[in-house]
Parts: sequence; structure tokens; C-alpha cells
Amino acid sequence: MIRWRAGLLALALAGCSDEQPAPAPSPTPQPTQRPAPAPIDPASLAPGELPAPELAGVQAAVGGWSTSPGFARFLTSDGTAAFAIRCDSEKRQLILARSGAADAGEMLRIVTGMAAASYPTTPVGRRVEARVGIDDRFVAALAKAKGPVGVSVGEGPVLMLAPGPAIATVIRGCNGR
Repeated sequence: MIRWRAGLLALALAGCSDEQPAPAPSPTPQPTQRPAPAPIDPASLAPGELPAPELAGVQAAVGGWSTSPGFARFLTSDGTAAFAIRCDSEKRQLILARSGAADAGEMLRIVTGMAAASYPTTPVGRRVEARVGIDDRFVAALAKAKGPVGVSVGEGPVLMLAPGPAIATVIRGCNGR
């Protein structure tokens, strides 16, 4: 009987240990998923136009284009320059600028109904810039874009710009045509 009590006492003392139980594992964060873009009806596309799922369901930005020789910018309804395209004729480059902040090297993506391209950015104040050679194949498609143009930085939201001749005018001027 004494042995039994000694065993019971040893068990009771073992339960009074200073060791803390291991913490429960924290749940693994799940990556956020973007909603799937709305399906595109091929019959709604113009001849030569490609599906642009990045533009599906995106509302066009409210605003308009402002131009001067070698420069065009899209101003939102509150007067903010949301996007700009400028010719650097000495370097034979276009400078594409999008308002907002991003890390250096984050990609600026431009989408039209005919083509899409991505370019690394450089932060400049409260905007990011990407430089594109005037002979870049995408530049020709951008100049021919008849519909809206979508611009995004990294995984950020798409800014859909109203169509207009401003972009083509800057590209043609920079190309000397």
C-alpha cells in the first residue's frame, strides 16, 4: 500500500512541472486569390483584337487626356495625373509613368485589345516610370490601339484609360512620323 501511495505521489508531483505545453500551431496563411475575370465573348471582339481578361469588368477611369508636343497625360476628374507618356527623343525612348508607389523593378503592365507588355519600373517621387525603346514591338501595337488601355503596377489594380489619339500622337512624334 505504501508503494502505491508513493507512486501516486510521484504522479501528482510530475503534474506540477514548470514546463509549458508546446503552443498550438498557427494556421497557415492562405494566399489571397483574385476573382476570376468575367468570360470574354469572342463575338464581341473586333477583327484582329485579342481577349484582354485584365480589362474584363474594370470600370474606365473618369477623366481625359491632356497633350502637349511629345507628352500626353491622363488626368482623373480630380485633376490627378494618373498616367503619362513622354518622348525622350535623345534616347529614342518613351517614358511611361503611372501615379502611385512601387518598389524598383516592379513591373508596369500595359494591356490593349491587341497586345500586352510589361516593363520594369523605377520609383520617381509619387509615381513609377518605365522606359521603353521607341522600336519596341509593343509600341507599334500601343500606337494602333483603338479601344481602352489598361495600366497596372505589380499586382495593383488596373487603371483603364479611355481611348483617344493622345498616345498614338506622342508615339508618332517620337518616331519622327
